[in-house]
Amino acid sequence: MKKILLTICVLCSCGLSAQEYTLEQLQQMAVENNRTLKNARLNVEAAKADRAKARTNFFPQVSAHAVGFQGFDDILQGSMPAGGSTMPISLVKKGFVGSVMAVQPLFQGGQIVYGNQLAALGQEVNQLQLQMTEKDIELQVAQYYWQLVSLQSNVVTLDSVKTQLDEVYRLTKHYVDAGVTTHNDLLRVQLKQQELASHRLELENGISIVKLLLAQTVGVGEGIDRIHPTSTFLSPSLPVTYLCPTDEAIQHREEWALSQKNEEAKHLQVKMERGKLLPSVAVGVNGFYQTIDHHDLTNGLVFATLSVPISDWWGGTHAVRKAKLQCLQAENDRMEAQEKLEIDLQAAWNNLEEAYQQISIAKASVESAQENLRMQRIFYGAGTTTLTDLLDAISLHTQAQSHWVSACATYQLRVAEYRRKSI
Repeated sequence: MKKILLTICVLCSCGLSAQEYTLEQLQQMAVENNRTLKNARLNVEAAKADRAKARTNFFPQVSAHAVGFQGFDDILQGSMPAGGSTMPISLVKKGFVGSVMAVQPLFQGGQIVYGNQLAALGQEVNQLQLQMTEKDIELQVAQYYWQLVSLQSNVVTLDSVKTQLDEVYRLTKHYVDAGVTTHNDLLRVQLKQQELASHRLELENGISIVKLLLAQTVGVGEGIDRIHPTSTFLSPSLPVTYLCPTDEAIQHREEWALSQKNEEAKHLQVKMERGKLLPSVAVGVNGFYQTIDHHDLTNGLVFATLSVPISDWWGGTHAVRKAKLQCLQAENDRMEAQEKLEIDLQAAWNNLEEAYQQISIAKASVESAQENLRMQRIFYGAGTTTLTDLLDAISLHTQAQSHWVSACATYQLRVAEYRRKSI
């Protein structure tokens, strides 16, 4: 067991020349730099702009128009009788007409009010989606982090195995030189060393890829080699440390809040459809100025409008009915979301407990494999066992230790997944 602890301690202290980051530091970097999160924040800003735009519907609608003209000839031409003959008349060769009109809606079936409520709801939805994306990114960072820790720990394990095989090679070569065993045993040790070297190359390639993925997620364009996570494998906390009541956990889930917002939006859509069938009332003022052939005229007027969408009632009633049906669908979606979230949380908790138990099982396997390896070394040194048994003992110990490291990394990942779904 001491060798296991030594392996992890070496893992925590290796690469001191590189910049070390804790999981929390990497997650904070991702929150600040991740491009997906940046786009989610831009969506929130866009929703704020939509809400501000919806507020302007409360204000008067102001428009201005201007027309200027210059004719090649007079526009109005004719003739009039004059002493038994006709006299040509022509008027209006140039002129200018301008007007300004302001219309204030007084009532539009509540569409302006409900439209503003929908815009506010859209802003809340985008904010919830931002929070959900942030948690997903933090979980993704945790996945890469613990995968990287696991791979680096396995590299340390293989380096320890390499030292053991080198010692076996020296002892076997001594036996070959003494004529106790054949050269074939020496070749078998060499094959084991080559197999180990091949496996190490695979691990190093995996480490390189995970570092690239981690660097991209946290938004580090340069200095990928600087990412060297520190491990917290030793003495993991009990699962009960992270336990959260189901009802409380669901209330924290953005998915639950989004299902509620969706139902609320559908109810507003019903009101919007009803509002389209109601009369619209507005008042306005219009002022205009014209000058035609140097004759000026200024005037203005106030007016009121009443619009009743009579023909829209035929199809509008069906639109209202459809919106009501969509409300029922949204209510079913909310109830289904609650049930799925409860199952999802329970599954995450079961996985967390299982992962913790797997650590204990893996640790016991390491202790057994370590004791078996110790005995096989003694027997091989005394010449009372075969090289095959010793190499098998080394392989079993390597597999057990690798499985233990993997179990520790899996537990930390299950902790991150459970916390993502409960807080």
